[in-house]
Amino acid sequence: MKWTFFAGLGAGAAIGMLIAPKSGVELRDDITGFAKDNLNREKLDSLVEEGRQRIQPLVDETRERVEPVLNEARQRVDDIRERLQPAVDQARERVSSAVGTVKQQADRLGSSLLDIINEWPHDRLIAIDGIGPVLASKIIQGRPYTSEEQLVEAKTLPPSAIESLRKAA
Repeated sequence: MKWTFFAGLGAGAAIGMLIAPKSGVELRDDITGFAKDNLNREKLDSLVEEGRQRIQPLVDETRERVEPVLNEARQRVDDIRERLQPAVDQARERVSSAVGTVKQQADRLGSSLLDIINEWPHDRLIAIDGIGPVLASKIIQGRPYTSEEQLVEAKTLPPSAIESLRKAA
C-alpha cells in the first residue's frame, strides 16, 4: 500500500513536469514580477512604519535599562584607573631605570678591550677607575689599535691603566 502512494506521487510529478507551461526559472521570475507589481510602495512604507512603531518602545526601554549600567561601569573603570595610575607610573620608572642599568651592563659585557679603546668616547673612558682626562686623550690620539699588544708596546699608558681597561671590558 505504501508503494502505491509513492508510485502515484512520482507519476504526478512526472506528468506535472511534462505539461508545465514554464521552466522553474521562468516561473520564479513571474512570481517575483507579480509580487513587485502588486506590492505597492505605499503598502511597503506603511509596513515599515508599523514595524518602527512596534520596535521603538523596545529600543527606548532597552536604552533606559542599559545606560545606567554602562555609566556605572564607566565610573568604576575611571575610579580603578585613577587608583592604579600612581603604581603604573612608578612601575614605568622602575622599568626604565632597570632597562638603563641592563643596557650599561650589556655594553660592559659585550665590549672587548679593543672595543673600549677604539670606540668609547672621552666621557666614557674617564668614567673607568684609573683613567683620567689625560689618559683618555692619549688613548683617543693613538687610535686605532689593532691588538692589545700594540697598546702595551706603545707605552702610552701605564700597566695600571691597561688593567683598569681590561676590568671595564
